[in-house]
Amino acid sequence: MLRFRPAPALLFAVALAGLLAYWGRLLYVGVWHNAAAAPEVGGLARYLLGIGLLLAGLGAVAHLNYRLAFRRWALGRDTGWRYGTWLCGLAWALFELLQLRTDRVPEFIDENLLMTAVLLAVVVAYGYVADSFRARRAQDHLLQQKVEAELTALKARVNPHFLFNALNTIYNEAQRVDNETVADLIQQLAGIMRFTLQESTQPLTSIENEFSFLEKYVALQRARLPQRDDLRVSTELEWDGQPAPIAPLLLLPFVENAYQYGISFAQPSHIDLAVTVENRRLRMRVANSIAPVAGRPGPGTGIATARQRLALMYASRHELHIEQTADAFIVSLTIDL
Repeated sequence: MLRFRPAPALLFAVALAGLLAYWGRLLYVGVWHNAAAAPEVGGLARYLLGIGLLLAGLGAVAHLNYRLAFRRWALGRDTGWRYGTWLCGLAWALFELLQLRTDRVPEFIDENLLMTAVLLAVVVAYGYVADSFRARRAQDHLLQQKVEAELTALKARVNPHFLFNALNTIYNEAQRVDNETVADLIQQLAGIMRFTLQESTQPLTSIENEFSFLEKYVALQRARLPQRDDLRVSTELEWDGQPAPIAPLLLLPFVENAYQYGISFAQPSHIDLAVTVENRRLRMRVANSIAPVAGRPGPGTGIATARQRLALMYASRHELHIEQTADAFIVSLTIDL
């Protein structure tokens, strides 16, 4: 049996038409049925136009405040005082406009102060409401990306047990012929794959596991680089031993970007990676040279995705600064874990 389900737009149109008809009937019965009391249509139109312009102007001020001041200062830890100063100036401007509207009559000062407070509250509330919608959209977008990435991984996944068994076989063979270098690389690759398949599915992992993963990744990257004096790679990972959970694979995009765009076999290049965790506060600095390779694209979506993860999981608890010069790319990140 088919059931008729009206569209939401049709329901809204019916509800709005019913409400307007109800109000119109009340106005006609209570006011406009008497010709002597009929309102002046021109005056009513001017009044409604004035209300519309007032609401439009207030909406424009609230939106500009959100885009230009709120998102820049109100959400920052050390910039709240700037937003407060801006609100003081905005309150003064609104009050002066209301004073001009009432010809600066002293009897209207208290009303103008009240209206200024109401208008300022609307402007500030608009910022928080609009930002909550923006954060919700960003969260939904990030969730959609995560689902798509998981589906892609499922489609391309090889049976982990078969893969680990194959790596163990190669590892045992490398040990049998006394090739410790190859054996170590296979062991590090197995550790990276195990972390990616297991730990990355969890919302948080320990900083010890994250450091272990980074060490294995850097070791594999070093193994593929030639031994040259003009190719320098330095890594420093320090942790004070206090338990500190972190989102898995959060730091990898910045390190991966350094190896992808900072290594050149034709000219001197370097990568400097330093990560310290002290009192549950992480500080990372990645600096790399920029290798001018023809046809190489710019940084991909890795850093952009890392920005979104930071904004979602460590909102108001992280600081990320990226600086790019003609010959260097520097990333500085601080997170309160």
